[in-house]
Amino acid sequence: MDKFYRTLHPRPVVLIGSGNVKAGEINFMACSWITPIAEDVPSVGFACDKEHYTRELIHKYRQFSVNITEDIELIWKVGTVSGRELNKVEAYDIKIEVGKALDVPLIPQALANLECKVIEEVEVGEVIFYIGEVKHWRAQDFDDYGYKEFWRVPLHKGGKAFVFPAKKLYFPAKPK
Repeated sequence: MDKFYRTLHPRPVVLIGSGNVKAGEINFMACSWITPIAEDVPSVGFACDKEHYTRELIHKYRQFSVNITEDIELIWKVGTVSGRELNKVEAYDIKIEVGKALDVPLIPQALANLECKVIEEVEVGEVIFYIGEVKHWRAQDFDDYGYKEFWRVPLHKGGKAFVFPAKKLYFPAKPK
């Protein structure tokens, strides 16, 4: 069953912010195992390895942020080192701001930010799947179909490989 999950790649890749800005504990991790969950209770979920520093901070503060950025260099950097070993905000000069609804770290120049309060967690194998209720969100250049410039959202293919969507929308023909 090795690498079965690659059948679902490429996938959107985001930066998960964890910790509490006011408490001075902040970390970011790269994540492509993320999905919307529901609309009635606006929520998203993502998988986090049990050994990650992000898991420790989410367990402590019960909140996280989702930051969608086109900066694949930053995504790669924060995804290759532990926040236990390196203060990523300082080392990579990440500009942050505190959330509007929660004390989560946000990347202000990101294409979008979501502030989430943990409402459920499910242990599955080596990961914790966190479900967070979206308490506040913002997005740049957004319409009914999502990002107007959707080709700016990076997709993770695997390892160090990233791709960007083509600059074309496709609409299926109506059934006869």
